Amino acid sequence: MRIPFATLAPLVLSLTAWVATAHADGGSTLEAREWVDELSARDLDYAHDILERREVLAEISTRDLVNELKDRLERRGVGPSKPKTYKCPYCGKKYTSFDAAKNCATKPAILGGCKVAGAVRQ
Repeated sequence: MRIPFATLAPLVLSLTAWVATAHADGGSTLEAREWVDELSARDLDYAHDILERREVLAEISTRDLVNELKDRLERRGVGPSKPKTYKCPYCGKKYTSFDAAKNCATKPAILGGCKVAGAVRQ
């Protein structure tokens, strides 16, 4: 009985490749376990740091935090912020509310809106 080489070659090649991979992966499981252990150790250290921070923050009350922030702002010399203003896009006049600026831009001059000629079409 004769077996042609063309049918035997793929079988020999696949068997050789299977044996080679089984032999090469002998130490990889140990390396993988060490890597997983290292990752879990890092996670535990990180979780411990988070718990320490949480314990420190739990001891501080909100009132203490607000007072400390006020003191720091006073030391910097930062005063109260200036009030927000809204500007008419046509004439540039400043208003304290958005609605007032919108009224200036949308109403005609007769009704107290923009004094710019042709700024608002009727």
